[in-house]
Amino acid sequence: MDYEVLLQWAPSAVLLLLALLSGWVLRRLVRMIQRRLGKTAPAGVKILAHGFSIPLCAAGRVALLLAAVVAMPLPDVKARIMPTVMTIFQSVMIALGAWGFWRSAPLCRLLFRGPRQRMDSQGRKTLGRFMENIYRVVVVALAMLTVLERCGVPVVSLIAGAGVAGLAVTLAAQSTLSNLIAGVTLVLERPFVMGDYIILGSMEGTVEDISFRSTRIRTQDNMLVTVDNSKVLSEYIQNASSRESRLWSFNLLLTFDADQAHVEAFCSGLEGLLKADREVLPDTVQVTLDAFGNSGLDVSARLYASTTALRDFRALKSRLNLQIMELLERTNCELAFPTTTVHHVSRSSDIAG
Repeated sequence: MDYEVLLQWAPSAVLLLLALLSGWVLRRLVRMIQRRLGKTAPAGVKILAHGFSIPLCAAGRVALLLAAVVAMPLPDVKARIMPTVMTIFQSVMIALGAWGFWRSAPLCRLLFRGPRQRMDSQGRKTLGRFMENIYRVVVVALAMLTVLERCGVPVVSLIAGAGVAGLAVTLAAQSTLSNLIAGVTLVLERPFVMGDYIILGSMEGTVEDISFRSTRIRTQDNMLVTVDNSKVLSEYIQNASSRESRLWSFNLLLTFDADQAHVEAFCSGLEGLLKADREVLPDTVQVTLDAFGNSGLDVSARLYASTTALRDFRALKSRLNLQIMELLERTNCELAFPTTTVHHVSRSSDIAG
């Protein structure tokens, strides 16, 4: 009798054991399929294969668990629990399928790789990331609705009821809708893309992400700031990464005791020094004796540098400032500093007193 019971439970036990131990085998099988695809498969197929690699392994183990339950020699128990088991099984499989599509979100980027797309790599990356966010929201929403329908929830009635309460939801979600519309505007008009350095009102930094609700900016002190898209559009956006050159304008104050020849030599030498630098656009260099200041002779210099990176621009200024110090010594000119001269006049009555 015991032998017969063991034989009846053997298929269920074997399937249960396979479900617990088949993870390694399923992973090897999926990796073998991915290797077979190799470099000849289209990019979309590779993305789908990678996205569904883990969910497929999990689905195989779940299917073995279901088979183990079906193989149990308990017809009365199975008759009671099988509807619930099948509902759970279908819900889990739907969730695993949604997980696979979620992991396959990079498919959206393939839409912007065609030969007719003239966007740069950062523009494609920004638009691709934005479309991925929308794609994942749609996947999650469809999966949830499908699971609810499998669980017996009247999805159609819920949607109809949502239409009745739509006005209240719209009023409550005005900020979310405005941020969504602003996010679409940012992606389509592209005043900046991910990786650009922008100045937004009193804040500046590097754009790290643009989602359908907010934009994340990494500031100079390495702080990550999240700004609503509607607020981004309400500010003046200065895109520092889109400029082709950097302006450098500075003033030097020479002492009044410098004679005309020395001042002319300094201005001429400064202009030649600036034009000779490899990162300065020579046609943009302007050096003038701008004004007679309160404390000295005001020499104004203005130029555009071809380097746009902040690190390189700071290095350029440091290099030229050291050369300007040497030029001051060669031309016998000195820098003035603000001074105030007070003349005290003594009165004879004060002395006599």
